[in-house]
Amino acid sequence: MNKIVPLWSVPRSISTGFERMMFERGDFKVIHEPYGYFFYLEAAHKEPVGMQPQEDHPRTFEGTTEIIEAAAADKPVFFKDMAYYVSDVADEDFMKKFTNTFIIRDPALTLVSYHKLDPTVTLREIGFESQYKLFELAKKITGEVPAVVDAEDLLIDAASVVKQYCEKVGIPFLPESLTWEPEFKQEWKDWEMWHLDAGDSTGFQKDMEEFEYTVDDVPELREMYDKCLPLYEKMYAERLRP
Repeated sequence: MNKIVPLWSVPRSISTGFERMMFERGDFKVIHEPYGYFFYLEAAHKEPVGMQPQEDHPRTFEGTTEIIEAAAADKPVFFKDMAYYVSDVADEDFMKKFTNTFIIRDPALTLVSYHKLDPTVTLREIGFESQYKLFELAKKITGEVPAVVDAEDLLIDAASVVKQYCEKVGIPFLPESLTWEPEFKQEWKDWEMWHLDAGDSTGFQKDMEEFEYTVDDVPELREMYDKCLPLYEKMYAERLRP
């Protein structure tokens, strides 16, 4: 089986932009958020906002994993997914299947960005606790710190961060993959409203989002921020530095 590289994400962390770069490389089969069907439709944790389910997509945890592994029989696989989709069921055997990587972002930004699109957002969906759980599990399995990318570092110096990411994962760095033509990928159609900025992007671009308020303006967001920040800071301290 070829290498399988997940990017375990928190929402609104430029993770789809990172995925777009992996599409541009051309040497990976790229799968978009495969476990979302399991979390929202099989485990039914919450009614999904903005999801347009495809009938032929597997909905069980096991079925989704089988699809990913089957794809890896032909070529290396990259998938980005939300850590909270799998954190209840992910164990060492599951995580050992992958070369696990992570992308983080200041929760002050992820919270407001998510809240703009879904005011019913929950602490679980912001996902820092779930992500940290997978991060610690990945460290335990390998005895090493996995690749952690901070979204703001990508916007400052994508070439440096992505080069280090590639070295950590054991794949060639392809600088030409850092820019691309605007294109809304068909793989994103299940969650179209969430990925419009990624479809318009041509690289890791600053200022694609505008925020009219902060976490301090919404008490429930401020409460979530205070719970997420310590976990973010722990992973930030171990990130790939530009």
